[in-house]
Amino acid sequence: MELREYWRVFKRRAWIPVLLVIVTAATAGVLTFLSKPEYTATTQVSAKSSVSGTTGQASFPEVAVGADVVGAVIKQLNLSETPDALSSRIKVSSGKSDVYSITITDSNADQAVRVADAVGAAAALQYQTVNSGIGATSVFDQEVLKTRKDYLQQFLDAQTALLTFNRDHPGAAQSKDIALAAQSSQLQLAADGAADAYRNFQTGTTNADVSQLSQANVFQAQVTGHAIAKPDTNSRFFKIGYAAALALILGVGLIYVLEYMDNAIRLPEAAEEMIGAPVVGIIPRATMQTLRPAKGGTA
Repeated sequence: MELREYWRVFKRRAWIPVLLVIVTAATAGVLTFLSKPEYTATTQVSAKSSVSGTTGQASFPEVAVGADVVGAVIKQLNLSETPDALSSRIKVSSGKSDVYSITITDSNADQAVRVADAVGAAAALQYQTVNSGIGATSVFDQEVLKTRKDYLQQFLDAQTALLTFNRDHPGAAQSKDIALAAQSSQLQLAADGAADAYRNFQTGTTNADVSQLSQANVFQAQVTGHAIAKPDTNSRFFKIGYAAALALILGVGLIYVLEYMDNAIRLPEAAEEMIGAPVVGIIPRATMQTLRPAKGGTA
């Protein structure tokens, strides 16, 4: 068929998709507005770097839907849903450059607010932890603690040996006995060396801790707006529109299915092609206008 023929077929049965759209939209609207309403709660979080151009290991949207944040929220609120189910309900969008909106949809307004606030707080903390390395400083490193303990023990052993010797040999450093004076000097040197070693190690690890902790301030995140639940009317209209669009597509498809199955002859050309003879006349369909009496005639 030509394009004009398709249009002719569509006009003849256009009432089918129109009626289908009206019925479907009305039915979907009634079912949607009678169903239990859903609420959306949105909280805002400011997440940024204090140094221009600094990028973190993970972006804020990645952190907000990550396993650590989701697991912490489920544990905090004692939720019964799985981490994947909660993660799928978390929607993160960015408005201004450093402000992110976290949206949660729930059938319970209070629950939507609680989850949104919990996700915002957990995501703000986790964003700083992941990107700034909080908790990975040498203060908490087991190897550093062990080494520090060894240095301290060396200092205590050397100091104990020196004090014990001085108690047993008072004034040994000024003694005329060269061997005794030399032993006193050796013990003093060992005690001073152990003290310096422990002191230098303590200073070095402390400086490393301060340096790493100061870098944690490069990435800052805090909740700037707490959640407020609102009815999710947009999803209702989306469902109605989706149902109407689907009905329109099905209706148009039904038109051409019925046309394909229709064996009626509607055009003179089709009749000529079927019988192999020209059409010499057409009797129009009887209507009130064609059946009315001619002017001057009798009814």
